[in-house]
Amino acid sequence: MFDNSRCFILSNEGYEEISYAELQERRAGNPAYADKRFLCLHGMLMEVTEADYRDFYRELRRGRYLDEEADRVGVLSYNTLDSEEMSGEDTIVDTTVPSVEEIVSEKLLVEAVRLGWSSLTRQEQALLTALLFDGKSERELSKETGVPQKTINDMQQRALVKLNKLLEI
Repeated sequence: MFDNSRCFILSNEGYEEISYAELQERRAGNPAYADKRFLCLHGMLMEVTEADYRDFYRELRRGRYLDEEADRVGVLSYNTLDSEEMSGEDTIVDTTVPSVEEIVSEKLLVEAVRLGWSSLTRQEQALLTALLFDGKSERELSKETGVPQKTINDMQQRALVKLNKLLEI
């Protein structure tokens, strides 16, 4: 396979090109050539460092392992779904991009919440803000304001019912 191949040997100035036959002669005459590592790239032998050699074969083994695992568990590539009309990748639904309907619906809901919120009294807004957004408990709010906890609970329920009625479309 390598009889007519070109070989590239690392030297101080970079790579030196020699024939495969010359490489064989150098290996026979110089024991230092026995430890040199080569990779076959595009039909040529290229001397590489020990680390590069290990990394190359580690990645090669990893690729084979991943292919074997994919076969074992039945992984299917979307490219196998290609047809003349469309590629298999086009059949994938992008769930990260909301549809136009979802965007419009969300904007309408946000606007309804704004209108509903603005129709609440300042006291109701402050109460719901403290309980729902600031994370205070009814007991904590009762201690801060001096209003009984049951009264705070009743006020919260009335405000939420009012807000819910305003949001019904």
